[in-house]
Amino acid sequence: MSNTPDKVLADLKAGKYAPVYFLQGDEPYYIDLIADYIEQNCLAEAEKGFNQTILYGKDVSMAQVLTNARRFPMMAERQVVIVKEAKDIQEINKDDGQKLLKS
Repeated sequence: MSNTPDKVLADLKAGKYAPVYFLQGDEPYYIDLIADYIEQNCLAEAEKGFNQTILYGKDVSMAQVLTNARRFPMMAERQVVIVKEAKDIQEINKDDGQKLLKS
């Protein structure tokens, strides 16, 4: 499902969170704007220590991303996993990586 950046931000500000966001496109401004909003606002400051993880694509495997995403939240409503520069995950364009992503 495709949404405009303004629609995604409006939903986030209204407290309507989707389980997963795949942010991609030619304009990094909107990707950064949405990712920063999620990072700063989706969890209370006290919840971030156990429930927010920021990963970088060049440093992780698909299995590590999925392991973090499958964790249950601790004393919070949600778990937030942000993968910056996800295009740099080595397996992302390979069959194994695509299978892991779809599972």
